[in-house]
Amino acid sequence: MDPDESASPAVPPPGRRRRLVLAALVASVSVAALVVAAIDLSAPPTVPASYAGGGTALPPWPAPADPAVGVRAAGLQAAPSEGMVQHFHVHLDLLVDGQPVPVPANLGIDVREQLYAELHTHADTGVVHAEASSAETTFTLGQLFVEWGVRLDAEHLGGLTTGGGKELRAYVDGRPLTGDPAGLRLVDHQEIVLAYGAEPPASVPSTFDFVANPT
Repeated sequence: MDPDESASPAVPPPGRRRRLVLAALVASVSVAALVVAAIDLSAPPTVPASYAGGGTALPPWPAPADPAVGVRAAGLQAAPSEGMVQHFHVHLDLLVDGQPVPVPANLGIDVREQLYAELHTHADTGVVHAEASSAETTFTLGQLFVEWGVRLDAEHLGGLTTGGGKELRAYVDGRPLTGDPAGLRLVDHQEIVLAYGAEPPASVPSTFDFVANPT
């Protein structure tokens, strides 16, 4: 055999080349599907009109006086005890023009009736508890904001609207999130940042210490 021929790279036959191209396309589609799966593209629930003009109040946003209205509107359940089949936590940071806005304590909790929604907070640390009695239950960021009574979509954060140099930027675990942040599927130990303003945050956290800050 000619040494030059033995050194040349092997070229797969046409049939195998077609299979390799098809496999690469399938892999690309699979990766894209995983990215899309993080966003719920179904129609999100909306804030009840009784909540500060349908969620258009300006920050800060307190927990609703009557949480049951928002809990129902978000498609969530409330019960005297917290669901334990699923129990995970995410952390939410809100920034408006570079300034932090608190996520209130007792969001999704009817203190008087001692009822706990599946999505709720205990303190104003930004830690959100997701607790359900079924392993099949899924939650979105939009549901949290509906029960809170704060409008959230790609162009609105409460009464704040994009335009005129202002943008609403979303990040998950330090990475930018495209699309409507309300459709973000919540999973354990996410660090979520929503930042409204003319400039992106100087620093975007990618993790949160849930062990040191459990509530």
